[in-house]
Amino acid sequence: MKAWIVLKPHAERKLRNFYPWAFHDDIARVHGDPEPGAVVEVRDATGTLVGRAFYNPAAHIPLRMLTRGDEPVDSGWLRRRLAEAADRRRSIRDTNAVRLVHGEADGLPGLIIDRYGDVLVVQIRNLGMERWREILVDALRERFAPRGIYERSDVEAREDEGLEPRAGRLWGEIPDPLEVEEDGLVFETSAIRGQKTGFYLDQRENRRRLRGMVRPGDRVLDVYGYIGTFAIHAAAAGATAMVIDKDPWALQQAERNAARNGLASRITVRLGDALEMMEALLAEGRRFTHVVLDPPAMVKRRTEWERGVRRRFVEMAAFALRLLEEGGVLFFSSCAYPVRLEDLIEAVRLAAADVGCRLVVRDVTYQPPDHPWILQIPETLYLKTLIVEKQG
Repeated sequence: MKAWIVLKPHAERKLRNFYPWAFHDDIARVHGDPEPGAVVEVRDATGTLVGRAFYNPAAHIPLRMLTRGDEPVDSGWLRRRLAEAADRRRSIRDTNAVRLVHGEADGLPGLIIDRYGDVLVVQIRNLGMERWREILVDALRERFAPRGIYERSDVEAREDEGLEPRAGRLWGEIPDPLEVEEDGLVFETSAIRGQKTGFYLDQRENRRRLRGMVRPGDRVLDVYGYIGTFAIHAAAAGATAMVIDKDPWALQQAERNAARNGLASRITVRLGDALEMMEALLAEGRRFTHVVLDPPAMVKRRTEWERGVRRRFVEMAAFALRLLEEGGVLFFSSCAYPVRLEDLIEAVRLAAADVGCRLVVRDVTYQPPDHPWILQIPETLYLKTLIVEKQG
């Protein structure tokens, strides 16, 4: 029996303006007893078809739009969306690692696909897409002919959808380590043991900015440095760099990556908590020409920002500014959607008041084009980076 959802009056307006989600308060009636995760028709209060969506009544977001109008949702639809997403990435250059699918921003809700050379790493975040796993694997093999497909669906978002974390090989051969090529450098990482899907692809352009800024003899501090990507880009331009992280495996990879690129003599690592390590560096009298702060999200809800994360951001920024010499540059990123750009600016401004320095804004950046930001979907803008120069 065909299932459909009737929306309350005017609830369809945001969907017709390309917003991808409808919430429980938007729903007037449910017809046909759809199974959780099923594809259902979405109709406005007059009965006119709005489109089709994944439906999960147990989730915080029960409706995730797949189409506008009467387009059927089948394997052909999935293949077309994958092809369109790949076409949008044709302009990405000087790397073998690209985000091929960025969820709702590519019209494929709950689906993340990253390509590392000839290996694909997939993340499935909702029940609807979970039911398409086998069809998805077939479509990926047909479209991209990968060496292997690995799943990293070990994210908290699945809990809200009633799903257990999953990680493992979906098809083919998964080399470990994976090799990422970026601007003439090679980084070893792991889809199996690494963070996220193995690599922070969304910081690619900021790494390039840093590399273009540093000069031989500069000193760079890469906080939350993971496998040393910012540090190694800086070292390739002649700087010396230090990587701070609390993950021993990541720091081992950072050292391997430095050696792999002939930069071992320019890279040092420190294991420990970011704030504690920065405080220790201050006590040692260390100073740097550039500091990169790229902390984990820390915030899933807006209320968490006011309850303590805001204070931690101010503390991080203050340590970083004290570690910078005059004329030094701070890159401070937030990858959490609830942390707005103005929040990041406020945190750094408060830190500057504590430190007693003047800051000149050099740039504000966002995520790169393979992580698209859709104007009508504010949630797709998540990565913000404030780049400031310390004066006095």
